[in-house]
Amino acid sequence: MPEPLNIIMILCDELRADALGCYGDPIVKTPHIDQLAERGARFSQCFVTQPTCTPSRASILSGCYPSALRTRMVGCYTPDDPRFLPRALSRSNYRSASIGKLHLVPQAAEPEVLDQRLAADDGVYYGFQEVDLVNGHGRRCFGKRYSAWLRERVPDLDARLAENTSYAKGLNCERWNLPADAHSSHYIADRAIEFLETAHEQPFFLHLSFPDPHYPFTVPEPYASQYEPAAMPAPIPPVTQSSNMPLLHEQVFRGPRSTPAAGERPKDRVIGTPPHRYAETDLEDWQQVKAIYYGMVSLIDHSIGRVCAALDRLGLQDNTVIVFLSDHGDYLGDHGFYGKGLPYESALRIPLIFSGPGIKTGHSINSVESALDIAPTLLDIAGVAEPEGLQGASLRALLAGAAATRPSVAMVENDDDFAALRMRTLITPRWRLTYYLNQPWGELIDRERDPHEMRNLWHDSEHAPVKQQLLNRLLQEVAASIDMSNGRKQKPSAPVPKWRGRAEVG
Repeated sequence: MPEPLNIIMILCDELRADALGCYGDPIVKTPHIDQLAERGARFSQCFVTQPTCTPSRASILSGCYPSALRTRMVGCYTPDDPRFLPRALSRSNYRSASIGKLHLVPQAAEPEVLDQRLAADDGVYYGFQEVDLVNGHGRRCFGKRYSAWLRERVPDLDARLAENTSYAKGLNCERWNLPADAHSSHYIADRAIEFLETAHEQPFFLHLSFPDPHYPFTVPEPYASQYEPAAMPAPIPPVTQSSNMPLLHEQVFRGPRSTPAAGERPKDRVIGTPPHRYAETDLEDWQQVKAIYYGMVSLIDHSIGRVCAALDRLGLQDNTVIVFLSDHGDYLGDHGFYGKGLPYESALRIPLIFSGPGIKTGHSINSVESALDIAPTLLDIAGVAEPEGLQGASLRALLAGAAATRPSVAMVENDDDFAALRMRTLITPRWRLTYYLNQPWGELIDRERDPHEMRNLWHDSEHAPVKQQLLNRLLQEVAASIDMSNGRKQKPSAPVPKWRGRAEVG
């Protein structure tokens, strides 16, 4: 019987797909991530199931839609579920550990929730047997072990954190005034290497989660000066230059009408897109943001290189599968915003790379795929049976070089009580359609002819047949996303079918 494969999931926060060298960016330097792509398979059109942190992360770790997990928005407490990937792997003798950001519950509350869960009888957190939590972002990252480690490295930490460091017109862009070796990416790589040095008793699943390049945009030297702001390309023009986009988009761009009271923040129109008067920014602001963002990405790449070097040194490379991805992207100035939440491709499309045994090297997979399928793929690679009710489907055959045999389509959910906004997005190779609940408007984008998503065809009579066809297909995807784990105790007469992917794309 073959030896079980180790699995490392490297997860970034808010990394858009096109901000990597292996995804075609001619400026950013990511040699170690690019090498993972050269050694394995790269998905060019993978889309998240929800464009904000908590729902997307829960979906990636479970193979279920956020609606099925009852984790629909940032700020929720994700219910524990037997379908979580680390639970299934732990039941099959895998050592499961998470180092870095989790954010399966509100970030500030997670350390206490983590301690409560680990102190309970099962001693695990969503299936993870070991957790070294690093939540938050930039200079405000925190975690029990990380915070203690940080104070040892920076004795005058409080004074440094109190310094006024903002620039780029308040776009959450800050100067890093801590040592480079105090950065969370450095810490996470250190802890990962320590884990690998003890990983020889049993197969392992290591969830390695960097809080970057999520805003606030900040990074230490030499990465802060690695990219010249003036050399950064201009973002896609603001939504005010688009044609027929829903008024919601322009309202977000214009920002709050009035200044909030002291101690309050403006109300979010779209969760994930920070309330801001974006119309007051200019090209130089966005170029400064992008230069720092690219520096954050290069620091992550350097940290990943350290981890991969440790794998080589310890003789683990040939028996370890690495999957690299992000929980969602960032507009990064496109359409006039930063953040995520609206259904633009810069927020929905993520990098997805698999590298390791059984994966075709230098392979590019160009069909539309979903992050929903990552957990069942890893279970398939590990030879571990799926828990009942997983909604995704394994991509293992594609990774080995087989042709796609199911429809090239992805669905994205977005439900939010805070912003009173509910939408569903369907993505095919040609089209992107977004339906908003109880609204007379929606979005229909021709991805081939309008890759910058500047013209909304929702009300265009010439495209009415296409819109209707896509609405019908979206209805099929919504129906297929219903959670089939209905609480019955008796076994079904046949395996519960996976409905996703059965219908033909019109």
